Amino acid sequence: MLNDPSFVVFSGGSACNFIASAFQSITPSVCYILGVSDNGGSTSELLRVLGGPSIGDLRSRLTRLINADGHDSEERVAIKELLSYRLNSVGDDNTIRDDWTMIVEGRHRLWERISIEKKETIRGFLVLFNFEILKRAHKHFNFRNGSIGNFFLTGARLFFGSLEAAIFLFSSITAIREPTYVLPVINTNHTASIAALLEDGHTLRGQCEISHPGQHLANAKSMNPIDAFSKLALPNSPQLENEPDQINTNLIFSKCTEEKLSAAIARIYYMNEYGQEIYPLPNPKILDHLTNRTELVYSIGSLYTSILPCLILRKVGHAIAHSPSLRHKILVLNGTTDRETDGYTALDFIGTITNALNESQLIDARRKYYDTHSEEDPMAGSMRQHGHPQNDFYARPVDHGFRHWPPPNVSRLDITRSTTPNAQQEGYMGANGSFSQGFCASAPFPPELVPNKPPSTYITHMIYLSNSQVSVNVPAVEALGIECIMADPDPTSEEPKYNATSLQFVLDKITKNIL
Repeated sequence: MLNDPSFVVFSGGSACNFIASAFQSITPSVCYILGVSDNGGSTSELLRVLGGPSIGDLRSRLTRLINADGHDSEERVAIKELLSYRLNSVGDDNTIRDDWTMIVEGRHRLWERISIEKKETIRGFLVLFNFEILKRAHKHFNFRNGSIGNFFLTGARLFFGSLEAAIFLFSSITAIREPTYVLPVINTNHTASIAALLEDGHTLRGQCEISHPGQHLANAKSMNPIDAFSKLALPNSPQLENEPDQINTNLIFSKCTEEKLSAAIARIYYMNEYGQEIYPLPNPKILDHLTNRTELVYSIGSLYTSILPCLILRKVGHAIAHSPSLRHKILVLNGTTDRETDGYTALDFIGTITNALNESQLIDARRKYYDTHSEEDPMAGSMRQHGHPQNDFYARPVDHGFRHWPPPNVSRLDITRSTTPNAQQEGYMGANGSFSQGFCASAPFPPELVPNKPPSTYITHMIYLSNSQVSVNVPAVEALGIECIMADPDPTSEEPKYNATSLQFVLDKITKNIL
């Protein structure tokens, strides 16, 4: 029916796993969009040795969605156990390798309740994965804490040359049926990396460094780069016997680290292998879902490393702002802050999402402008062809600088604090809605094309916990045109956490317009 709800969820990784049933209980028509830029945990070894996109969050969501009901429920439970299984993170290397060998050879207890045809299908891709690791034996792949589900997805991706084909195979074997989808935000066979520009000008590269740096980093000593390369090439050399933590250090990290950032995050952006900013296109299926589904959800999760990498992509902001089908755009506010959002209020979360989606539209606007003016405008043409150091949008960050929308009593982008070379040459919309041309009378990009959509364009409702540790100023949020709805927390937790049942109740009321 036309009135039946259907969800598209910009999803955090493990955080959203615990509330996924809230969406599935309302309707099976749910599309989960996940980032592919996580470079921590066991994923770091896959990236180091094989490259490719990060698949840990995708695998985690897929295994969470495996339904244990039905006539073949015992087999599905067994497959879920297999694909959720992790090799030991501690102990003797040979013992861990023996465990992996038993799995890849089909002799492990995990295969016992799986039919022969599915066993050999899954095992075939594990064998391929193992073959690719053996081809790169000089890189000394570390199996510690390795996820069998990650190994399976990687083997399938390498075989098909397609991440989405690997996800389709996973879904088919585990009976995750349409209209439930798990989609990578970027459909790529290559590594996608993000960086964070801090307000003090520092740059953090890689999701792990931004959100949960390794516990070893706090006391890490500077290392001679020649020694570092030697350790990568010869991880079992005698010089490392007293330095076991120097090998594969990304394998162990702390998501609850108390180490604070040196300054607040100004913006997140994608970078290539040389550290230069790039502007990827999103998975085209995501744009289709945004124009056909009825409910949009910004889920709980890491704001800057899970949610924003999905929002800053080209065309995403426009698709959300101009969707003909979306009836509600719902922010499920985190119950606590983390290293990325230390000191944030609900208004800060809203402002950050608004600025990210406006930046997505800014990328579209500038690209269109330079394409259409390259012939008649020598400066624009030169910028595109030669990468003018002061004006080239394609090679430099755009500093939005503020969490709130609009910043009180100052222009939307504070020219005096900007860290970007072109910031003083463009016009920005001030808090009173007026445009300022800045210091340069001949700006290469017209200020009237800078998007400045209000928060209500992207968010219509905000759900927050009654015991939220994130400050919620309800009148101030509702003054932005966003309706606030309070949800009961999980009664079994001392921390402010969502309960899938109570969240489902609130979502039901929103989708049925009975608030």
